[in-house]
This record gives sequence, C-alpha cells and structure tokens, in this order.
Amino acid sequence: MSTPRMSDQFATAFRSKFIDHIAETNQPGRHRRALLGTATALALVLGGTVAAAAAGLFTLPGGTEVTPVATTRSGTFTGTDTLELGPAPETATGVAMSLTCLTPGSFEFDDGASVTCTTTDDSSHPATYVLPLSAVNGGVTITTSEDAAWTLTAGYVTEETTDWAINDSGQSYGVINANGTPDLIAVIATNGQQGYVHRSDLEDADGTTASKGFTSPEDGLRWQEHNAGAVHIIPVYESDGTTRIGDFEVHGP
Repeated sequence: MSTPRMSDQFATAFRSKFIDHIAETNQPGRHRRALLGTATALALVLGGTVAAAAAGLFTLPGGTEVTPVATTRSGTFTGTDTLELGPAPETATGVAMSLTCLTPGSFEFDDGASVTCTTTDDSSHPATYVLPLSAVNGGVTITTSEDAAWTLTAGYVTEETTDWAINDSGQSYGVINANGTPDLIAVIATNGQQGYVHRSDLEDADGTTASKGFTSPEDGLRWQEHNAGAVHIIPVYESDGTTRIGDFEVHGP
C-alpha cells in the first residue's frame, strides 16, 4: 500500500470528533517527515498546521481547534466535479474535508492543494484537510482526470489556535503555530512516544542557530557541506522539560 502524497498546503486535519461524525472507521494519513530549516527531522514535529489527527493529538497546547458549524455533506464523483455545501454560516472560517480516492489519480482542491493516490489501496486512508473559506464559493470543487473516481465529505467549520501551556519551570510547551515557537516543541520521538524537545536543542541541530551568524550565502553552503549526512540526536522530554523519554533525530542536508 502507498500513502497519498500531500502538497505543502495539505496539512490541517479534522479534530477527532468531527472525523467520528463523518466516517467512524476512517483514519487520516500520517506525516512522518517535516523540514526544519536546512536539515530534515526524521520524526514528527507537531505543529498547528500539521495533520496531528494521525497521532490523536488535537489536545496539544497551541494546536488548532476545529469545530463543525454546519451539517456535513457527502458525494461520490468521477472526474472534475463539485460537492455543493450551500451558503457558509457567519461564524465559519473554513471547510473541513475528507477525500477518499476510489481510483489512482491526482486530486486538486480549490486553493491549489492536492493529493495523489498511487494505488486503489489508498482508499483505506482518506486525506483530510481544512480549506480556507476564501477559496470556497458555496461548494468544494475537486479537479482531476475524467476517469478518476473519488468520494468527498465536507462541512463548514471554525478554527481557533489554542494557547501554549506553561510548566512549573515557567517554560511554554506545545506545538509550533502562527504565533511562533514555544520553549518546548511537541514531537514524536523515534520510539513512537509523544514528547517535547527544547527549542534551543532543535535550533542547534537544524542549523537555525548557526544561520544567525552567517554573513554570506557561502557561510550557509559551508555549514551544509560540513553537516551533510550527519545525524544529530537530541533528547525528548515530558512536558516538564527534564524527564527524558526518548530521542529525536535530525539529519543533515
């Protein structure tokens, strides 16, 4: 089985109760890699725009809370078509969707985000996404080839970024979001446990710290050459920032 390939925009997922409401047996696809500056973290950095539903982590501080504000609608189509939703409620900020590929193909949303299914096995892993309300005009259009079949469930929602939490040491912890980066960043460790890495550790490993001292593009190239193929292992902690529970790997460029 192959996992649908998502575009960079294809990131925000439904919160769990909305998924349960529209498709109780469906499980959204997983992001297993996130780019960090000039390095690659080979584990999951959880952010406000990451499809955290895969790990059931919608309660993480700083995450995006998605709330349905209208009845969901569903339809099955072949080729380019539109699922009509009707007028948006005044409180809506987006449209949450779950797309199931019934055939291999590439499927593009109204805002240019897209998902590609390579085999029919992808039908067991629907792709979830929140489409900006500005891209919607009473319905959701999926652009695809004339023989590509798909099922879509969608409904109007509101999105709200929650606050980061504060531990006993006064450190903020949670997910990266539009407001910035907390002191302790939520990640999935290489052992599968959810925990937090110190922002300073991650910035040292991914080149952010080094980049602050660069005075020319050549400095950046030298850093990349020096770190090519390197694996930086940083500790993962519980939310107290001191109890170590695993490791997080950041691979050089």
